[in-house]
Amino acid sequence: MTTTQRPTSMDLTMHHMSQAHPSIPQTIGAVLHLDGAPPSLEELRDHVERHLHDEPRLTHYLDGPGLKARWQRDPAPDLDTRIRARHVPPGDSHLDNALRELVEHPLPDRGPLWDAWLVSGYATDRYAICWRAHHSTQDGMGLMGTLHTLFSTTTPPAAAPAARPGPGTYLRTVRATLAACTANGIWTDPARPLSGNRVVNWASVPTGQLRDPAVARGGDTNDAFLASLSGALRAWCSEHWPRGADRPLPTLTMVNLRRAGERERPGNLFAFAPLPLPCDEPTARGRLDRVVAATRATRDPVRLNALRVLSERTPTRAFHAMAGWLTTPARAPLTASYLAFHRALAFQGDPVTRIQPFSWLPHNQPASIVACSYNGSTSVCFTTDTALPGTRGLPALFADAAGQLAGRAPGSPAAPSRQADGLEVPSPALAPAPAPAGEAATSAGIDFDFVKGLLVDHGALPPGPITPDASFSHAGIDSMAVTALSMALEDRLGMVITEQELTQAPTVAALVDLVARRATDPPRPDSPHPPALDHRR
Repeated sequence: MTTTQRPTSMDLTMHHMSQAHPSIPQTIGAVLHLDGAPPSLEELRDHVERHLHDEPRLTHYLDGPGLKARWQRDPAPDLDTRIRARHVPPGDSHLDNALRELVEHPLPDRGPLWDAWLVSGYATDRYAICWRAHHSTQDGMGLMGTLHTLFSTTTPPAAAPAARPGPGTYLRTVRATLAACTANGIWTDPARPLSGNRVVNWASVPTGQLRDPAVARGGDTNDAFLASLSGALRAWCSEHWPRGADRPLPTLTMVNLRRAGERERPGNLFAFAPLPLPCDEPTARGRLDRVVAATRATRDPVRLNALRVLSERTPTRAFHAMAGWLTTPARAPLTASYLAFHRALAFQGDPVTRIQPFSWLPHNQPASIVACSYNGSTSVCFTTDTALPGTRGLPALFADAAGQLAGRAPGSPAAPSRQADGLEVPSPALAPAPAPAGEAATSAGIDFDFVKGLLVDHGALPPGPITPDASFSHAGIDSMAVTALSMALEDRLGMVITEQELTQAPTVAALVDLVARRATDPPRPDSPHPPALDHRR
């Protein structure tokens, strides 16, 4: 990247918001929990310094007034002020308090807007690295890219090649975007006006508890996260926020728009995808089915490219005006995003065992929820306005809703839990209820219909030529479709199969056999996960 590259409209809008509302921090980040003896601060600084030339997000920042800002580059940012240590007294509760303080701590105010904190002392042979960045220079996928550059030996694909949208796709996309800007009045309770102050809480559930029932019904872990969030908010509204009870809650989900070759690009390359959370649906399975149906469009590569083209062609001031509409109390939606690390992270041989995400809360927004899956555990961060009552109970409500997806009765006791880094982490869940007959993928395996569905939905291929005996060329499976399939398997199932491995299959049937075998294989050395469809360890 060069500093002559123009910032995106999202970059400039975020930068303008940070100047217009300096009291609202735009800090996002992740806490990496590691096993091992804590390294020295000099070792961490030396490690980051060696990667400065590999990671433009560490050297670039926006400079200038509001919407006129431009990228600047500092090839040698001061690491003494950006990489610091925090010693915590023994005890996981002290770690939890320290992490809450770091979430609120100001970022450096000059040059590249990021820092890292080496947190130790709370336990023997355990430590944490709290990585923080300003949202104007890194979005969620950018943060993932930075962490992969610094702490992983493998690099995931950034994105599949773009598919060509037609006029109808553009029209539907614009209509959905404008519909998200309509007033909903849910968060305009005169007795409890939004304060602009935030509180942060975390939940953690086994990823298999989310993924298994979702895959069985044609979805993925993100779908189960949103369905569980719907159940948690349904219960919370019924007790604490009557204005939102028994109705869908308008929500914006984050959709990655990065294309091939843009993995290292700083800034924001995502779009908002409107999704009414089905909080009016009384059953866990019904909520999951409605979410799976609603998110199908966001997985469509044609729709994704339409979002990218529209984001590039929307004038910056028009984009900024739309963002202003969404940050008025009458129109305010919830925001939700999901990330997944499928490749193992480590520092100097010390494995990262768990990742806790955290996010910011925009002006006049009620809540921002972000989830991150890694190493068999999904951590969910609830960032809520302090005006909302009872939000400290959201983690327990989320765990209960996730348990319902796995077949546990509402309100029944969760599985015995263990303590980890100051947070209560449920043990692996009970097996999910059996999928209905005819479902493409179940906890027992993967079949032809499931793989074909991924090729059609993610690879944008016509279904007709895709038959079991067809070769790749006869089925229309080109390099674009193979890349899309590899990404879909990784995103939906946590299964890492490279494009090179997939292309070794001579027929579609052989491709299905390969994917099915890998679903039940023992975990590979480069993967932190157990087999993709069996997370009950």
